[in-house]
Amino acid sequence: MEEVARSSSKSPTIDRRLWRIDRGDRELVAERHRTVNGRFRTVWLVPEETLRGVLWVEVVEETPGDPSP
Repeated sequence: MEEVARSSSKSPTIDRRLWRIDRGDRELVAERHRTVNGRFRTVWLVPEETLRGVLWVEVVEETPGDPSP
């Protein structure tokens, strides 16, 4: 498995998040990480077979020390 890109704090570089929207509720279903060599790796947080309905892609801005919402 490729090593995930790390900042000075050793945390992964996340550039996209995929959310499922259902009746006003949202659930994080996947994150895309940038690897050290510039490739991307998607980490699914739910089984892909369960994805139904409206999905929203969040572009994560690179802000040092910015915690996830």
